[in-house]
Amino acid sequence: MCAVVLDEFERRPEKRVVSSIEVTSEGGEFQTGEMSQPITLAEDWDGVLRGFGLDPEVFYVVDDTVRMSKWQQSKRTENGDRDVVWLYAYKARFARRSRTDDVDFLELCKMVEKRKPGKIATSTSDNAFVVLLSDWQLGKGEGGGTPATIERIVVALDKAVAHYKALKKAGRVGVQVYLVGLGDLVEACNGWYPMQTFQADLSDREQDKLARRLILMCIEAFVELGCEVVAAGVPGNHGENRVGGKAYTNFLDNRDYAAFETVSEICAASPRYDHVTFVHEAINDDDLTLTLDIAGVPVAFAHGHQFRSGANAQAKMENWWKSQVMGNTGVARAAILFAGHLHHFVASEAVGRQVFQVPAMDGGSQWFQATAGANAQAGMLTVVIGSDLSRGWDDLKIL
Repeated sequence: MCAVVLDEFERRPEKRVVSSIEVTSEGGEFQTGEMSQPITLAEDWDGVLRGFGLDPEVFYVVDDTVRMSKWQQSKRTENGDRDVVWLYAYKARFARRSRTDDVDFLELCKMVEKRKPGKIATSTSDNAFVVLLSDWQLGKGEGGGTPATIERIVVALDKAVAHYKALKKAGRVGVQVYLVGLGDLVEACNGWYPMQTFQADLSDREQDKLARRLILMCIEAFVELGCEVVAAGVPGNHGENRVGGKAYTNFLDNRDYAAFETVSEICAASPRYDHVTFVHEAINDDDLTLTLDIAGVPVAFAHGHQFRSGANAQAKMENWWKSQVMGNTGVARAAILFAGHLHHFVASEAVGRQVFQVPAMDGGSQWFQATAGANAQAGMLTVVIGSDLSRGWDDLKIL
């Protein structure tokens, strides 16, 4: 039952109460006309909403905003006498429902478990195979929503496994596989843009659970091939804990980082994952970047929301990195930098070091397309890294 604030007036002067409504993209406010009977049950609001042309499947009345006016009014009966009756009117706010119920969460989990592993040949190479897990934004309702995102990730992982097997058979990679999360694995439900709550198709808990399952799925795919897996992740902005659009805790209090941390505890409980290493201590002093020695090449990873000045994505990456080198931070010694955040692919060695911006796996952004006229193509970036390669990297493929 709705909580109702009662404004009661005895023998109110005869004055007709006119119904009215104000509507925005996220909801609005309505005022009913005078009613001869009070609204007593929450489901009664369906009729009121329909009376204003609002679908109760899309909108709901916000309980703690309902105000009821109740007054007595004299009315003439059919035989000419005058009678005193009670009349009622309501004023309340309404809002759009979340889209969480539109998605079958258990079905999404089944999609993660469908892939079948294959056999792998031997190799003598020491080069490492690197898979970047970037900007999944699980729970984002655009571009087919989370079901379409899961499908892209699963298909891309199958392609990554096939690509690795071909490279290993050709002797171009060894047994080491790096799975590195570049942040924004989950979308969150609010705090980044006004329509986020309405567009989200999974709750925060469901997003986190699905992220863990997908990370474990990626690990399992290469464990089945006898690989030595190294897993790590950096925090993104969508993983932050925010109030009023601003993060209020430290950098590592982040859902992207927590997903890898939780999966590491799961893997530690089973000898099956004895050849899986999770990197936590390599997080640098600023807690937002990671630098690893991969097959003899120092490689840095950052989400990219900390990049600021620059005319384009390449300039933002390079300017940020130059400043980090001058400040002698943890990424200063790296030869290659991988970042996400801006969702489209960029590769440049214009400053003498290699920068890669990694594509996203989400369904795109209607707002970005409406303002910029373009949308980035989704993809999972894989690359071979090793000190014996002329650039330190080779065999880059976007799947």
